[in-house]
Amino acid sequence: MHSLISKIKNPNKRNLLRGHSSKSRLSANEIEDIRKNNTLDDLKTIGAILKGPHNLLNEERKKKSADLYNIITTSPLEWKKEICYTAGYINSTIRDALDALDHIRALSRIDSMSLEDALENLLILAKKYGASNYLSYKLAYIRSSREIPPTSLSTVTQIEDEIFHKDSPGMHFSALENISPKISLFQVAQRRASASVGKVDGDIRKTIALSNFVPTPLSENDCAGFLLRASESCLVDTVYAIITIFNLNDRLSAAQKELEKNLCSEFIEKLLSTTNSIKNNHPENIITEHYRSQNEEGLPTLDLYRASAAFLEHPKYALYRSDIDRVIGARLLAEISDVDISKISPPLDDKKLLLAPDETAINEHLPIRMDTFHRTYLFLKFINNHLNIISLTKDDIKYIFENTIELEMLLSEEEMRALHLTAPHETKSLVAVLALALFRKKSVDPDIDFEFRSDFIWHVNNKHNGSIVDFINNLLDDSPQIAGYIVRSLDEVTLEKMYSLVKNASQASEIRCEILRTVGQKLNKIEYIIEADGITTRSKVAKLQQYFDSSRMYVDSVSMKKWLDSNPTVSTEQYRSLFPSIEARNESGFIVLHISDQSEYLISQIAKDAFEQFCLNTEFGIQSYLGRRIRHNTLDGVTTDTVDAVLRKHEFQSITSTPTMRRTIESWLNTYKSIIDKLRRDHLQFKSAGSLFNANLDLDESTTKENIRKLTSTLKTTGTSELLNDLIIAFCWKQITPQLDNAARFIKTTLLKEANASIDKSFSSNGLTEGQMKAELHEAVNEVFRKVADWFQVPQTGFISASARDLCEIILIELNRQNCVDFIGDAVNTKYTGISVHRLYDCLAVLLQNAHKHGEDNTRIRVEACINNKEPGAILDIVSISIKSIVSEGKYTESKDRILSAIASKEAGTDMVTEGYTGIKKVKFITRTCESTHTVHCNFDDETRELDLGFRMHMETVTEDPAGGDE
Repeated sequence: MHSLISKIKNPNKRNLLRGHSSKSRLSANEIEDIRKNNTLDDLKTIGAILKGPHNLLNEERKKKSADLYNIITTSPLEWKKEICYTAGYINSTIRDALDALDHIRALSRIDSMSLEDALENLLILAKKYGASNYLSYKLAYIRSSREIPPTSLSTVTQIEDEIFHKDSPGMHFSALENISPKISLFQVAQRRASASVGKVDGDIRKTIALSNFVPTPLSENDCAGFLLRASESCLVDTVYAIITIFNLNDRLSAAQKELEKNLCSEFIEKLLSTTNSIKNNHPENIITEHYRSQNEEGLPTLDLYRASAAFLEHPKYALYRSDIDRVIGARLLAEISDVDISKISPPLDDKKLLLAPDETAINEHLPIRMDTFHRTYLFLKFINNHLNIISLTKDDIKYIFENTIELEMLLSEEEMRALHLTAPHETKSLVAVLALALFRKKSVDPDIDFEFRSDFIWHVNNKHNGSIVDFINNLLDDSPQIAGYIVRSLDEVTLEKMYSLVKNASQASEIRCEILRTVGQKLNKIEYIIEADGITTRSKVAKLQQYFDSSRMYVDSVSMKKWLDSNPTVSTEQYRSLFPSIEARNESGFIVLHISDQSEYLISQIAKDAFEQFCLNTEFGIQSYLGRRIRHNTLDGVTTDTVDAVLRKHEFQSITSTPTMRRTIESWLNTYKSIIDKLRRDHLQFKSAGSLFNANLDLDESTTKENIRKLTSTLKTTGTSELLNDLIIAFCWKQITPQLDNAARFIKTTLLKEANASIDKSFSSNGLTEGQMKAELHEAVNEVFRKVADWFQVPQTGFISASARDLCEIILIELNRQNCVDFIGDAVNTKYTGISVHRLYDCLAVLLQNAHKHGEDNTRIRVEACINNKEPGAILDIVSISIKSIVSEGKYTESKDRILSAIASKEAGTDMVTEGYTGIKKVKFITRTCESTHTVHCNFDDETRELDLGFRMHMETVTEDPAGGDE
């Protein structure tokens, strides 16, 4: 070690290393200091010092899975420097590096080995070097491509024991989820990317879980992170990474030359002889019948793309994989990395090739034939040049949509908008359907798809007489394969937001059922018909009831169950494959404990993956709930309105009007708002360091251990794996409860204490009036933080029906205003249900807030709700709402003109948001979309200064059973 340190030319770095050489462990910052600001020659020596046989990091030669499956804290250097560092590592461990080349050559034709020989070779590698990503991929390939009989399972278990698989199952599962045809590559990539945002600083190479989706370097610059990821893993992975770069010499020639210049001649000679030997023994087909049988609907080029990751030592497979990685792989992780795809992959301008029929022979690195996946890859290359989009005709777009996959995940928002703008008019509805799927999948913002919803609604109204089902039938006759996008796009939540097409929640369910049945019958897909039956059954049980104000629910457990059923993880598949074995052994009494141990670590991994989705999934997770609360101004409204009401009070004007007090109030408000901003920015974001929430399970924490123990025990008791997802969701609710309690406690104590302290600090006078104002500010702030803390109570999932009075009382609590309210009219206490309740709530919230905000203090507000068409047994009532308030003399004319102007104006779509916007235009939009024309009216009495603002709306009635309860 000391002789290596003495070779460092920089005296400061030499002294730094001498100082660190006596330490048993180096911190991440110390490693960074050692690696940065070095010459190329010094970096080669530092590579040997940090990673060599007697390395300064005290790393073991034989690695465990947990050593590799983590987020690396070291930052990559400039690519030439990282190559020198890597070369220094290899040169210092030359004997083991040469041995690793022998193992890689021996396993290069694992596809043609007998199962016993393949597993024995992997076991030898595992015993010598322990865990490596290379080994994980080879083992994943064997598990996916061969049927492993019980006689060979003991060897698999031995390999797993050598790499300490159970201590960190995610390591091997990362390779398995990339290769196994049972697992959706696209779903798992989205899941991993969403979970890693904010943890990896935009660098996909920081974790094996992300890097495995793109196992080839995307560019020369990416070689830095690619090599660092390998050298931080183990020697075998580093040697394999170098082989991969050499196999991509047509696109990484500069990197190859740097490696040749810095690696020792002995290694280069052995490397070249190894790669030549492998090149001359090229596997013709790595996709076995067993592999194909696990997913009968699989696509040959997608299977080849996935399996090729285990054969990157073969130049043709490396080149094939690299081509697609630069288009598909980069897009899979677009949420993490902002790589400019146009710079790493040249566009395709050959429209004829893009539109070629299936089974057309394609001239690629490997002999392939056109299929849906390869056409998807070509289409993404084609639109790399946006000018190419203009050349697509109506028939071209239909053909592409019918014969590609996962466009809603792979297209960027910019590309989707470009396609929408330039598409022929007659295909805009198709593009709109695709856009709805794209934005629903990618964004937690429920309104980002507004313009595409509007286009879709316009098309259905004008071309299909407002019938979505007619549109679907027409589309399926013309473009049957577009059905997948229809089913994913037009779920019940999206349908409910199509106000002018769908009148209520019941109709949304009916239309969803018809869509599923139509598509199921057209494509002979039984799963769609089963889902439709499920909705019908639920409707019979729940009748007209729907979730009340779904934007205020933490997690939609029904949606989560559906998602888990549709997107099994590797752990879930492994567990279910074990379950028949567990049952059989229970009956015969054999080795129950051994199999139980096998299942327990899988259950922990299943719970870990599911909890992550429970928290982060954009469709149903807690993160989307928090996002809505923050984004739609709910937090701002609740926290500032109550305080402003105190400061505006007439009795405090004698002190609040003085310049000194105005400055004091402004200073305090800035402090108060900074506390709220900190809550929003740091505490209510899953991915911030100071978050109150954590999507990662700590499997060593006592409560988590106990919850998993109970889950495992319950699963064993059920005697079946069918209830797995139901029990997992129950586990997630138990697991999140302490976090919700902690969030509520933190807000009610720590933040409240900070806010109260700011009041005491800012308002220090002992005057009577200021003392009273100060006391009321304390009271207001206490109320604010109590309200916000109440958001984090564990919700009671259920169905709610509500009357106008019920909704007003909820709104009045939120507004925290002093004006008294009178209720009159025959519909005030009538219960209504479905999406109409949500609409009524939004409209009442706007008008009540206006009445309180602009009404004269100490005057009463009158809410009148009347039924216009009461008929026995009617499902819909036409309800007229009128809210009357007295406006102060100084504000009356301005308020009246403002309201009349808003009613007369033409509103744009952006005026409609789901929550938090308090404009009259919103009421106009809601009533216009459900009543064909807006129903907002304003009457006024100039003598009494009374403004009467109201609207009319159809409301879905609640049917009561004979016992008096709601059905």
